[in-house]
Amino acid sequence: MEKKPLLMENLTWREVEEAVKGGVKTCLIPLGSTEEHGYHLPLYTDTIIAYEVAVRAASRVEALVAPPLGYGVCRSTAFFPGTLTISLETLKGLLEEICLSLHRHGLRNLVLVPGHLGAAQLVGLELAAQKLVRENPGLQMAIARFPEILKEKLGEGVLEDPLDLHAGEVETSLMLVLRPELVKMELAEAEHPPLPSHLVVRNPLRYMKTGVIGDATKASREKGEAILEALVSGVVEIVESLESGENLKS
Repeated sequence: MEKKPLLMENLTWREVEEAVKGGVKTCLIPLGSTEEHGYHLPLYTDTIIAYEVAVRAASRVEALVAPPLGYGVCRSTAFFPGTLTISLETLKGLLEEICLSLHRHGLRNLVLVPGHLGAAQLVGLELAAQKLVRENPGLQMAIARFPEILKEKLGEGVLEDPLDLHAGEVETSLMLVLRPELVKMELAEAEHPPLPSHLVVRNPLRYMKTGVIGDATKASREKGEAILEALVSGVVEIVESLESGENLKS
């Protein structure tokens, strides 16, 4: 049975206090970006996806949902107008302080739900989480890695593009479910930029025309529904694992 998700931005401080005293020990932290997503998707795509996955997961388990962080480390797309990037150090410091605030208020389990999957972004999340659990023995943390969840839970034959990385089949399909009014499918393109495998690229715009890395034309609402269910169920399982407290014994 689905519950009304506890969205922190809509709660008073007393309601947060009551939730924690009533047994809520977990908070989902959606992490996105403001970043180009081709000609057809909005800049806030990563943040929308992370937030909506977290909200849906919180309707199935007892968990708070923190307001989403809509800024991330976007090194490879920083040259595209509209992309707003922060440094790895800024991300790491901000995340550490947010998590410490939540833990101080009595939340024992923190799940990072990243919709932005850039390599530097994920390094920042890992470093912050490792430091936090090392310095706070009563804290458990997890990172919901979307590609791993989809590999485990999504049935074969759902996705067609094995090279989908950014603004392609997966993200476009999700947005057709979550924010269809913001998707411009008539502008969707297939692009697999020939990025050099060994060269450190100074300006990715030399190689990327639209900002897509994948085939957005293969997206569909039906695929999006299957992807969304896989991600939500994966996050729910992570929460249930943390709630068991097994990690605190190690």
